[in-house]
Amino acid sequence: MDLSEAYPELLDIVAQKHFDYYEDYLNFSGVSKSWHSIAVQAVTKVKVSYTNGLLSRLPSLFLGEKKEDVEFRELFFLSNNTIRKIRLPEAYVKSCVSSSGWLLTVGDDYVTKLVNPLSRETFDLPDMFEHADYDDGIRKVLFSSQSQMVVVLWGCLKLTFCCIGDVNWTRIETCWHGAIHDITYYDGRVYFIDEKFRIKSCDAHGNDPVVVDVSQLPKCFRSGGLEIVYILGLDDERKKLLVVIKELLTILTEDGFMAELVTYKTKNFQVFEYDLVNGEWLKVNDLGKRTLFVGFSSSFCVEDTSGVIKANCIYYTHHSPLCIQMSATNRHDKLYRSQSNWRSYTGSEWDMGIYHMCDETIEPTHFIGDLSTQVSPPIWVQTM
Repeated sequence: MDLSEAYPELLDIVAQKHFDYYEDYLNFSGVSKSWHSIAVQAVTKVKVSYTNGLLSRLPSLFLGEKKEDVEFRELFFLSNNTIRKIRLPEAYVKSCVSSSGWLLTVGDDYVTKLVNPLSRETFDLPDMFEHADYDDGIRKVLFSSQSQMVVVLWGCLKLTFCCIGDVNWTRIETCWHGAIHDITYYDGRVYFIDEKFRIKSCDAHGNDPVVVDVSQLPKCFRSGGLEIVYILGLDDERKKLLVVIKELLTILTEDGFMAELVTYKTKNFQVFEYDLVNGEWLKVNDLGKRTLFVGFSSSFCVEDTSGVIKANCIYYTHHSPLCIQMSATNRHDKLYRSQSNWRSYTGSEWDMGIYHMCDETIEPTHFIGDLSTQVSPPIWVQTM
């Protein structure tokens, strides 16, 4: 018997019991019109906690806010290149950063919350009043669901953390005065890399975290051009850190001052691996079956066995270089500066694409349509 003609009652039971992910729904509903109808009915019957739809096995792109849309935001799903509109008034007129499938939101009143964009589960966090006079906004958040710990990089210099239920943020003394490029939570520790490519770490689970030196990227690996730097952990046979450097192609005015930067676009990527066991650095030319996702506030590594995500590639989104982020002066940008519409500062179009490690080429992408109505850049949302 043709599966597409199977008993509707049987198919309905199968659908209700085995729709755990968005991709399951897509595969089931694509068999025939009758299966599609059953799939739609099954999703409405299943009592799941995710009011905005099923989870995805693959990363998605949380699209920028549209001024006229108070109730809803949009998620671009890589599974089938479609956009899902989700009800999320909790994120309206908020500064948003992402970690482990969650969003940290901060409003004009500095009220800070952790929100799951699909289930809409919310945790209240300590307010950001003490950082109200700080210039550079929230650049990144790390959330560990196992430990209920939240770490925030505020601007380029201030690193704070709290656990869900705390009434105050705890400052992590970074022991240097240079800007922090990026942070990551890996193997129970917080790692951060500064503008001199020094890596340090601390255990943020105590009341007084101690910062220790880890290593420094060798000078022979640095290009010296305009760069954006990411750091993330890599689980392998040995514990490793990846340092990902996005080199930018710039067009300057005739006098050549960086303050007169006109536009920039991604030129290429350099990836370096630091072995935490033997302390050795290695240049990475091949990611194997892995794929890196990098961008403003969210960077991570995945290995997709379905073949939808392109292996040995880097998916990147628009992200302003540090020197431009620090140049904004509008007072209203104190919360939103890190994810403002950077075309107003650089004159450039949104910089997004897929970088192929094998031949160092960039594939233009069309993750999203018209960006003219957006007031904040899209950010990657990791698989939840």
